[in-house]
Amino acid sequence: MGETMSDNSVEERVIRVFADFKKVPPEEIAMDTTFDQLGFDSLDGLNLVFELEEEFDLTIPDDRVEDMKGVRQAVEGIEALLAAKAQGVDVNASAIDEFRKQQAEVKPGKAEQSGTPDAPESDPA
Repeated sequence: MGETMSDNSVEERVIRVFADFKKVPPEEIAMDTTFDQLGFDSLDGLNLVFELEEEFDLTIPDDRVEDMKGVRQAVEGIEALLAAKAQGVDVNASAIDEFRKQQAEVKPGKAEQSGTPDAPESDPA
């Protein structure tokens, strides 16, 4: 089953959706590719979200959509949503908090500096 297994990773599936959407070979899209680099406008972004929702059979909350500036954020966002869905969590609420907690643990610098990990620094929501 070797090579075909990776075709099902979230990263590969997101890149494939992007590639199909932009009609470019998947090799041209990397994890660090931004929507700007792909020339997406806001309408493209909305259509892409529908494509991703379809591909992964989930609903991407609006505030998550706003956080998506490129391939990496799309992949990370979808992975968090899929993990939440697998646990039967309400994706529109607790998954985002959970995701932010995980992100804070991954990058402890930000949260620990202020001493109050609960205080959202640059998040108007």
